[in-house]
Amino acid sequence: MIENTQTSSGVTNALCFDIDDLAYSLSMQNGVTFSSEYMVEKETYGLLEFLDGLGLKATMFVPGYVAEHFPGLIGAIIEGGHDIGSHGYEHIVAEELQQKRFRNDVVMSKKRLEDILSREVSTYRSPNWGITARTPWAYDVLIEAGYSVDNTAQPSLLKHLGRSPSDMAPFRYKDLLTVIPVTSFRFLNRSVPFNGGLFCAYIPIGFQMRYYESLNKKGMAFNYFCHPYEFNPGGVNRQIWKCHSLAATMYGMYFGIYRYYLKCLAGRFRFGPLKEAYGRYIEPKADDGAENLAGVSRQSWK
Repeated sequence: MIENTQTSSGVTNALCFDIDDLAYSLSMQNGVTFSSEYMVEKETYGLLEFLDGLGLKATMFVPGYVAEHFPGLIGAIIEGGHDIGSHGYEHIVAEELQQKRFRNDVVMSKKRLEDILSREVSTYRSPNWGITARTPWAYDVLIEAGYSVDNTAQPSLLKHLGRSPSDMAPFRYKDLLTVIPVTSFRFLNRSVPFNGGLFCAYIPIGFQMRYYESLNKKGMAFNYFCHPYEFNPGGVNRQIWKCHSLAATMYGMYFGIYRYYLKCLAGRFRFGPLKEAYGRYIEPKADDGAENLAGVSRQSWK
């Protein structure tokens, strides 16, 4: 049994969600046509209700195609007090897009979200952590497109950038982009991502909490994420074998375990949006993400 007693470290950790649709994402990745039914809207509304019940605020990384199909969902996210970041437009990795298409993708995503929100969106997370050593130009493109915060860098990318793969401290890239590395864990002499999603799906929650508590005791924040289909799967996402994909099947084997994980974590740790957790590393002039989202004016999100 997990004891729900928050630590007294005072550290705010980042809670994040990638608001993409499993079947659509696999379709774009593999070029295979799946059901045209989108589950992401229903699954995300279930997630928002859960977060509201626990009083949790988070950063939601939304692909442009989701914003285009469900503008009302974007409004509900903001009205719930959450922050919004870009997750690309088509949910395709930079290496597949290559430089020109990647630029179009991140620009289009930013514009689509800003048109709906009537405010700046300057935080980015790549689909499938797809900024790697093979796409060294991606961060420069993000800067050109007007982004000022990135939460993509896994240990392998840190190594390529000349940093220690185990260093989770945010840093400035060319003094223009705040890079917030993925929380990682040292295993068999290697640093591996350890921040939710598939990375932690099969790791006992007690072990996860002990590790995160050790980071907070050192004054270090961690960033934790999952998807709506991992938290609250519906429709095809509840099937054991789905979308003709082993990856999708692995995501579905635990049928919403993150509902339990997040409840346990919320009882032990303090959480907030990405920019709140790492605000001291982000220059105030870079964006307006630190403002009180409760003050955002209400409007019709149709």
